Amino acid sequence: MNFSKKNHEHLNNKSGVSNSLKMILAIALVFNMAIATAQEEAYVAAESGLSLRDQPDVSAKMLTKLAYGDVIGILEETDKNLVVLDGGEKISGKWVKVETNNHIGYVFNGYLSPDKIARTIRVTLNNLNVEVKNLATSDYKRSHRLKEDESITINVDKSDSPEGKNIVLIDNDYKQVSLFQRYENSFSFISADANCNTNEWKTFDTDWKPLKQLNSNSFETLTYTENDWKQFIEAATNNLKDDVIEKCGEDWLAYVSNIKNIKDIPVSVATNRVFVKFILTDFEDNITEKIIEFEIPKGS
Repeated sequence: MNFSKKNHEHLNNKSGVSNSLKMILAIALVFNMAIATAQEEAYVAAESGLSLRDQPDVSAKMLTKLAYGDVIGILEETDKNLVVLDGGEKISGKWVKVETNNHIGYVFNGYLSPDKIARTIRVTLNNLNVEVKNLATSDYKRSHRLKEDESITINVDKSDSPEGKNIVLIDNDYKQVSLFQRYENSFSFISADANCNTNEWKTFDTDWKPLKQLNSNSFETLTYTENDWKQFIEAATNNLKDDVIEKCGEDWLAYVSNIKNIKDIPVSVATNRVFVKFILTDFEDNITEKIIEFEIPKGS
């Protein structure tokens, strides 16, 4: 009886140790899996895309082409260095082993960024595809058609601006493509005398200006400078002259006209929309105009 009881206790203890060991092994397995899956993330920063190959070599088989802004997981870094000549600039880096949703392969890390990249906005025209790089939108729509319509609207996220962005022309089948930009600004003035306030914002369009051309197929949108704002205030106050005189008198007009700083009371200035116009000339010299309207959120 005592012998059976001891055997029973021994078996229970052995079973308990076995269960504890299984639990420890299971926890260790989960921990190791978590470490294995906790990859370093990187983002594709190559505007024309990045080749994913089955071996760390430029002549190896290409598994797929990763798009600008794609996120990948870095599995390990190889000891194979690579230097790429891009537009006269040397890009140095290494081959790294990475994982995507569908493949495991190797890419050159000279075109990877640790920071998240807003994906490209693509616009399709009749004989041209356009990419607007690294612009955050509030509606997250990344593809637009501008074939039948004369214009499209892109809603810019409040955290971003359409200024200083790269616009790239792809599959261009036009004789000539010219790009221009203008602003729709709003202007108001306030006074201690409520009768002198503008009840509604007055909107004015700036003149069209050509975009900065970076190379044969790449442009950069313009950035509004402090001097541009000052010139706009002068133009806007001239346009508001009759309204100001009618409500406040000529003395008030002189006060408004002498404002040199956009932060000075009594003026308030904001940009509502930014327009980029494409003037497209085909090989028969027919000219078509298309416009992208970048809508700026209120209060930006």
